[in-house]
Amino acid sequence: MRVALVHDYLNEYGGAERVLEALAEMWPEAPIYTAFAVPNSSAVKAFGGKKIITSWFQNIPLYNKLYSPLRFFIPWIWESFNLSEYDLVITSASWYITKGLGKKEICYCHTPPRWLYGYETSIAWKKYWPVRIYATIVGHFLRMYDFSQAQKVGVFVANSKNVISTGGDAKSDCQERRLLFDSKQASWGKGD
Repeated sequence: MRVALVHDYLNEYGGAERVLEALAEMWPEAPIYTAFAVPNSSAVKAFGGKKIITSWFQNIPLYNKLYSPLRFFIPWIWESFNLSEYDLVITSASWYITKGLGKKEICYCHTPPRWLYGYETSIAWKKYWPVRIYATIVGHFLRMYDFSQAQKVGVFVANSKNVISTGGDAKSDCQERRLLFDSKQASWGKGD
């Protein structure tokens, strides 16, 4: 079976990258597709021996500084990859709406895009009125994109009941496709 792994971006090594690392160990031949990978970053160093395929976004000057304000490119970034040759696509998703990309897809949702659904942790970036206007316009279209992409996913995997309960509007029609991994019991269960 041909498997592809898709991850938001490789910028720093954190919890989402630990999950990606575990997935890469399970499927060692699977390439990692990502919006961009910052050279010499802790994340890129962690995947040194893996085949990492970046999008055209990687070629934009200062991409690693501009990925937040240029988030309106997200749909075009993911559409630029041809994943049709893979039997299974496993997406590792949080901030960059990384889902709905394969004909058979499992989406490991670390968290919904916090900036997109108004979580307290991401509100500070909207303190200036021009940013609020930009965020309102771009956010509207990206919420529609997020919802559309969520409908294409075969199975959602969440790492906590909190992620399931705060899944945002995008996953509201996907209840029957949610799974929960309970790390304390090391078992899979239906996300209720």
